[in-house]
Amino acid sequence: MSEPPARLALPVETVMTRRIVQVIEQIPMSEVRNVAAKYDYNAFPVVTPEGRLVGMITKGDLLRVACAALADPEAWRQPVSRFMAHGVLALRPTDSLAAAVQYMTESKLRSLPVIDAASRVVGMVSRNDLMVAIAPEPA
Repeated sequence: MSEPPARLALPVETVMTRRIVQVIEQIPMSEVRNVAAKYDYNAFPVVTPEGRLVGMITKGDLLRVACAALADPEAWRQPVSRFMAHGVLALRPTDSLAAAVQYMTESKLRSLPVIDAASRVVGMVSRNDLMVAIAPEPA
């Protein structure tokens, strides 16, 4: 069996997107809907006012709120913390691309936040980021 390509040993920080859009845990879902309409990302990190990661909100979560709002229009006024995923899997900047691929394939998530030692989001890694980094060069 051959050794994995050296690029799989590279740290996540070499491929992560550093310009990220975060939402604060207390904002209403109507504001999250506006953010999602402006930025075409699949998921957004949810942070405390101090910037610590506390969850993720996805377009799927927004769709659930839209369905709930059909029966109760007040759903859009609920805070993002009510609908976000808690206990989020996150990477560290020094984690390897191999670890990122493993976490992403096992969890079936499309993107993962990258956090520093204080749990502040410093980047995001998407499936596309990983594919570009590890896919073999075309022949």
